[in-house]
Amino acid sequence: MGDYTKLQLTEAQAIADMYGIGQIKKLQSLSLGISNSNYKVECDQETYLLKVSNDKGQEELHGEMNILLYLNRLNFPYSLVPFKTTEGLSVYTYQDKFGVLFPFLDGIPPGPSDFTCEEIGRGLAKLHTLSHDDELKTLRDHECVGFGVHEIYDYAHSSAAPEDFRDLFNLMFPHKLEWFREQKWERGIIHGDLYYDNTLFKSEALQTLLDFEQGGRGEYLLDLGISISGTCLEKGRLHPNLIRSYLRGYEELRPLPREEKLHLADTIALGLFSIALWRIKRFKEKDLNPLMAESYRELLLRAEIFNETLKSEPLL
Repeated sequence: MGDYTKLQLTEAQAIADMYGIGQIKKLQSLSLGISNSNYKVECDQETYLLKVSNDKGQEELHGEMNILLYLNRLNFPYSLVPFKTTEGLSVYTYQDKFGVLFPFLDGIPPGPSDFTCEEIGRGLAKLHTLSHDDELKTLRDHECVGFGVHEIYDYAHSSAAPEDFRDLFNLMFPHKLEWFREQKWERGIIHGDLYYDNTLFKSEALQTLLDFEQGGRGEYLLDLGISISGTCLEKGRLHPNLIRSYLRGYEELRPLPREEKLHLADTIALGLFSIALWRIKRFKEKDLNPLMAESYRELLLRAEIFNETLKSEPLL
């Protein structure tokens, strides 16, 4: 999935020269990513992760790098920091290609378990408890790149929405999300897509949160719902015990306010609709990967099963 753009060694070397990192000894394509082609680049002294953008525009990529540099300045420990070219740019441009260069970190995405859910919950809470400054206002909003409550609601009530998306939305949210749309929730930088496979673990500890492609300013509650919806899974279904483990780690650092607890189950389901809409836009409408055009239905089914599970086993 990660090698849409075929990068030749001579091209990779030309990009490496922009960073002054020396001669490439080995170039290896990695089967990771949807929006990027990813390459492991081994040079004399260091190993790097070279990303070539397939789907994002330069403005979008610059916005993502601005968030990562901002998080680094705030000493957030779990995000990658892009290298800058010799000209001081965080995004390189080479002929018709552009992308970024990161340090290459060893580690593996974990399988869902009580331990990993708790650890990822802690990691997200660390993001949500950062002390922000005025630079936050200059960073993009999550809804510039992801799908928040207002966009999901508007899409579900549009003629563009697939019938199954629209029908399940109306079934699960008969209140029309008024509880979310009419309240001011705590906001800051959110990840927007923190599924367990967007993490790296090493020695059973969380090392890195990957891919802030949908990161931006947004509601912490929505970010929590999205992350739980794609992390606390057993055999592809949301498992209440794993959700409780996730929350145990999260609330060590950020105890949930009463209103957030009250609406958490709805927000987890909403997280599934958010990523389902992302898949519709990327794979069904934009035709980025025709084989995944109907993959949004997997998330709708997960939301439907979760809704039924809650009737016999309340979350909190």
